Amino acid sequence: MHAYIARICTSFIDVPDKIAVAIYFSGCSIRCPACQNKELWDKRNGTKMALEEVLEQVASHPLASAVVFLGGEPTDQIGFLTAFCLRLTSKEKVLYTGREFEKLPAALLDHTDLIICGPYRPELHVGGWPASSNQRVFRKKGTEWTTQTTSVATQTISKNSTAKPMPHSFVSKESPKTSLI
Repeated sequence: MHAYIARICTSFIDVPDKIAVAIYFSGCSIRCPACQNKELWDKRNGTKMALEEVLEQVASHPLASAVVFLGGEPTDQIGFLTAFCLRLTSKEKVLYTGREFEKLPAALLDHTDLIICGPYRPELHVGGWPASSNQRVFRKKGTEWTTQTTSVATQTISKNSTAKPMPHSFVSKESPKTSLI
């Protein structure tokens, strides 16, 4: 199994309070107009990498407690993403996606821990994390997903539920963007 990967690097900003291995997927069918990674829309801007090769690179980051999937759009390569999440059991798995939570397959939800979903919308920019107020943050606790609102209220969502999560926005201090290769 292969995926088109643009970059694998250490991240100090994509998962709050954690060191993460960032995996940037190339290829995006969503193409948000104000995307910060437009160069990753084209799959050809990445390298075709085998699942084992990506797992090895993640293992070479022993200080990272999480892996974060960014892009491009990671869910455009859903088979690879799901297989990777199934195989990686030693780190928290975090997904940034322009797709909505309700559209993600159960097989992926079963093997991720934190999901930041929804397209970036510059008119809703909040100057914090996540970047625009329409984006929602879901954390898994056991088999249940919760979403957080500005008032720090939470709603629990069963993976089999048809209930719609509450809309929210997160506001936090803006942090400097730094990463190591």
